[in-house]
Amino acid sequence: MASGSSSCAAASAAYKLGLVDNQVKVHMPGGVIDIDTNTDGHVHMTGKVSSIASGAFSDEIWQRLG
Repeated sequence: MASGSSSCAAASAAYKLGLVDNQVKVHMPGGVIDIDTNTDGHVHMTGKVSSIASGAFSDEIWQRLG
């Protein structure tokens, strides 16, 4: 429903191209995310957070990774 990473990337690219100011609101089906792109390239995101899923790795996977 929303992706903070893609919102930051899109806002940062649009800012670098001079299409938007350094502070923008990205509207997605899951809600609105505020993005602030600093002149030094750092991007800050602010918005609501909600859990949409949870999961667990099986013992077999942990053993393979270990």
